[in-house]
Amino acid sequence: MTKDLYTGLAIFGWSCGFILFLTPVVLISQLPYCGPNIINHFMCDPVPLMMLSCSEDTTTQLIYSTLNVIFMIGTFIFILCSYFLVILAVLRMPSAASKHKAFSTCASHLTVVILFFGSVMVLHVNPGSGHPVKIQKIVTLFYSVITPLCNPVIYSLRNKEMIAALRKIFS
Repeated sequence: MTKDLYTGLAIFGWSCGFILFLTPVVLISQLPYCGPNIINHFMCDPVPLMMLSCSEDTTTQLIYSTLNVIFMIGTFIFILCSYFLVILAVLRMPSAASKHKAFSTCASHLTVVILFFGSVMVLHVNPGSGHPVKIQKIVTLFYSVITPLCNPVIYSLRNKEMIAALRKIFS
């Protein structure tokens, strides 16, 4: 992978993410707001903003949901396909030790991917599904705080010293 290729891919990804999600942001900003303008959430997410609106705008919800489905599920499927190709490559390795090490790394990565995408898809793929506010807060907290906090622990579980320290703590 050349520097130009990965720079182009990064710029393309950021640009598409910004431009495509500008549409729901503009639509949400045009909704009528008449009640208490207090977001019952700990971050300013599109779903709590839509919940503050006096009217239920199914067009905005449909556009938001469609973009989320396309990009979240599309990205998740792309990642799973990549892992499938990695697993096929690992299975062709001659050494059992190499296979074990590669599968250990893949398992750590896949765990983090599933934790993140699973919680994000539960909340954002169908924003009009009527999830209670408490559930929305918990799921948002999970994908925005808990998953990143778990990353070092998940990745360090391959470290023998870390495993020994955890066994010592929990025994």
